[in-house]
Amino acid sequence: MKSLFLVILGSILGWGITGFLTNGFETDYLFILIIGFVIGHTIGRRNEKRDYNESL
Repeated sequence: MKSLFLVILGSILGWGITGFLTNGFETDYLFILIIGFVIGHTIGRRNEKRDYNESL
């Protein structure tokens, strides 16, 4: 969970820096990126648990 938080924090920080430099703060792509990270993390955890249980 800590890694997911750090990835989201890094995305927001990168969005802020590029938005400041280019003067274009478009939030649509940021929210799509964050939703993708959360869904990917959830699926990865589910597959990791399933693979662990199958190996036993």
